[in-house]
Amino acid sequence: MSVATIKLAFVGAGQVNFGGGEGPWNHVKRLEAMYVREENFPIEVVGICDPLVKLAESVLEVRRSNPDARMKKMWESTRTFSNLVDMLDATQPHCVFIGVPPAYHGCSLKPSNIEIECASRGVHMFVEKPLSCHPVSEVDIVNEVVQKAVKEQGLIVSVGYMFRYSAAVLKMKELIQQYGPIRAFNARYLCAYTPIDKPVWWDVDRSGGPIVEQGTHFCDLARFLGGDVDLDTLQASSVKQTDKAGKLDHIPANINEEALAPEKRVPRVTTAFWKFTNGAMGSFMHGVLLHELKYETELEVWGDGYRMQLIDPYGKCQLAVRLPHSEETVIHEFAHDDPYYSEDLAFMLAVRHAVLPSTTATNTTTTTTRNPHVASILSPYEDSVGTYKLTWAIRTKSEQSK
Repeated sequence: MSVATIKLAFVGAGQVNFGGGEGPWNHVKRLEAMYVREENFPIEVVGICDPLVKLAESVLEVRRSNPDARMKKMWESTRTFSNLVDMLDATQPHCVFIGVPPAYHGCSLKPSNIEIECASRGVHMFVEKPLSCHPVSEVDIVNEVVQKAVKEQGLIVSVGYMFRYSAAVLKMKELIQQYGPIRAFNARYLCAYTPIDKPVWWDVDRSGGPIVEQGTHFCDLARFLGGDVDLDTLQASSVKQTDKAGKLDHIPANINEEALAPEKRVPRVTTAFWKFTNGAMGSFMHGVLLHELKYETELEVWGDGYRMQLIDPYGKCQLAVRLPHSEETVIHEFAHDDPYYSEDLAFMLAVRHAVLPSTTATNTTTTTTRNPHVASILSPYEDSVGTYKLTWAIRTKSEQSK
């Protein structure tokens, strides 16, 4: 194996890493494009870990069947594993992409201590959201270990909040910096529940619930655009499955909510509002109500003289902008932007600089202060803990509501 190769491994052989399902997630697709598109980007996939080994073997077979010889080369040395520690010890990857359900990572207890195992070996990590579905105290323990490795070993850790890399969101950020801080944030996220046939998703204990698992993206954008949230001001309520308005008629046939304790069933609507530490107001509404495939998602921010509305960020992606001293609303189009590629590229550029210094610069070290690409990672682990705490607060506050 060439010493000038980034050894990469996947934790999880499911849809987040390998595509499929109801969303556009597919890290492999972006990494393969990066391997071909970006100059001097040698990637070798050394391992895929999943307790469902047959799934890992099947996705590997698909990648190796690609008629493009350049793509196939990435997968020549890939091995499959059912156990994370076995994979890390056998393949010694430079970096991993962690794409597993939230119950199986973000915890100090084995075997859900994936981040701790990787950090202890100096393995750089791309961690898909949410960070966990375990209590905040557990995430704090993981964060302490991760931050120690970041400071002492130059560990690179990026979290999959892809909207921070969206051209539309970055345009919003630019305009906020130009015209002053936001005074109000409002987001609405309405998911299509009929195709969600994963029992884990409908069990709040195993998924974290729809705010922690889905709404986390918009809670993260609240912090990205508006700053820190004063959690002491947060109020939340929900329509629970047991409420009069909580009955849904088209839940997938394989989902048996009655087998779950009432407190473990997914809420139908959750609303929350809060104040940011700068005094601005924030609010968020999430619903589990639509049919078929298409979600309805949008958010808006208001400032002194301006209003910006982000429309359908998962799809056509438009940004409607009204600026100070104007009555005109201008629509900006971003349909061809791929924030998933941008977040993967930012992470891999930082990893390349850390593990292949001879290909990027001379006399470099692996410390974060010397790696110029670390600053391009817009969602570091420590900051993402703040988003997790916001989603956890909304979940717990809404569960306590009458």
